[in-house]
Amino acid sequence: MIDAGFSAEDAETIASRTVMRAPRETFQSVGSMVQQATAKIERDSVQLAPPALPAPSAAVERSRRLEQEAAGLAKSMTIDTRGTMTTKKRKTAGEDLAKQVSEAKQAALLKHTKQQIKEMQLSLFDIAPWPDTMRAMPNDTARSALFTTRNKKIPREALQNKVIFHVNKDVKITYTGVELRADDDELVWQQVLEYAKRTPIGEPITFTFYELCQDLGWSINGRYYTKAEECLSRLQATAMGFTSDRVGHLESVSLLHRFRVLDRGKKTSRCQVLIDEEIVVLFAGDHYTKFIWEKYRKLSPTARRMFDYFSSHREPYPLKLETFRLMCGSDSTRVKKWREQVGEACEELRGSGLVEHAWVNDDLVHCKR
Repeated sequence: MIDAGFSAEDAETIASRTVMRAPRETFQSVGSMVQQATAKIERDSVQLAPPALPAPSAAVERSRRLEQEAAGLAKSMTIDTRGTMTTKKRKTAGEDLAKQVSEAKQAALLKHTKQQIKEMQLSLFDIAPWPDTMRAMPNDTARSALFTTRNKKIPREALQNKVIFHVNKDVKITYTGVELRADDDELVWQQVLEYAKRTPIGEPITFTFYELCQDLGWSINGRYYTKAEECLSRLQATAMGFTSDRVGHLESVSLLHRFRVLDRGKKTSRCQVLIDEEIVVLFAGDHYTKFIWEKYRKLSPTARRMFDYFSSHREPYPLKLETFRLMCGSDSTRVKKWREQVGEACEELRGSGLVEHAWVNDDLVHCKR
């Protein structure tokens, strides 16, 4: 500055001012650099941030959904005291308990009924009266295949706890014993019930083979005496389980509780029979059918079984040919032949005077009483 023409004093003053401004400019420059560096770091941090993840695939979504459903199902389930898994919505325990209570009530009612019958010395006639010119059968028996119409030439089957067909779905019958036929066993059983109807339940009744064959319209000779005894033996050697909404459950019921011949081979020989107490319960409440004996016993097995069904209804419902075949326990396999056989039974039933009209239309059997 001296070289430029300034005096020594002026040069010194200017120099001192320049030194005082330098730190301020330096500080300003450093601040600017910090700001620039900070901005750069922020820019770099944005550039270095990880890229956004792609949307999950359909497989992943399905896996997550199944996992959520499994978790929801687990919440709706509990472990009982025995360690078995049961859903909250499950009602079987309550249903089982209700069923047990119902069965207990039915059993108690049945026991009370049998005790009352015995204490009051009631007879079958007191429970289900019918005239001496008629016979009777429980409706639940009339609508079942307990008595079959199978060919006489075919040997009878030995059945073991076999389910017997029944028209009504709420009735279940199981049977153990030799197969029973409508041709003879059904008639013998109905006649024995006639002998027993005025005797107090639980007390034995007696009759002769002569009386039985005469009342059945059978010939009076040794052959038919033997036939009658065979029927009585079959009826006694039976075990029938019976279940229905109306009656409840009957276990091991025999159509005849006991049968034996007293003084066999002598002129004083007689049959002694005891009626099963539980059989009487099937008649209670007017659930039985009565019919004219003279006309009924002369019917063929198929016509008789047809009448059993129709007479057990106040207003007979049409019956399918196949259902009727099952009810008869028939071994017929040809539809045309069975239709012809049923048509003949309809004509026979009309001719007997037991019904006003009976006929087959398409695959249904009709009856007008």
